Amino acid sequence: MFFRSAVDSWVYAFTVSLPVVSIWGAIAHLPKAHSTIAMLTVAAAVLIAIISLSLLLFTYYRVDSTTLLVQAGPFFWRVPLDQIRAITPSRSFRSSPALSFNRLKIDYGQSRSLLVSPKNKACFIESLGFQPAEILKTTAS
Repeated sequence: MFFRSAVDSWVYAFTVSLPVVSIWGAIAHLPKAHSTIAMLTVAAAVLIAIISLSLLLFTYYRVDSTTLLVQAGPFFWRVPLDQIRAITPSRSFRSSPALSFNRLKIDYGQSRSLLVSPKNKACFIESLGFQPAEILKTTAS
């Protein structure tokens, strides 16, 4: 099953405005910059645009019969379903492949965890083999 990440409005605004501001700033300084500096500035602005927009467009979660694939732009994680120990609601500010602060913390392996923010949490939890009602009734930490 395929699940898109929920996106908080401020994350959307920041992700869209960051590339615009970066490119605008680079272009504004081009006339007075040395050619090498100008090329590096434009390259950095384009790289910022590509990464931030790819995070917005390509952050999703895919569950198959054995694996949870978490994709966030150019970054990805594979979590074997049989290694998932617990799923709990979270509002952590920790960096993660989630575009919303209304998150789920997935504990897996020995001591690893991952924060995700699927739009349809109940269906996502169920596809991982857990009971959504039990998980979603707990208080977010």
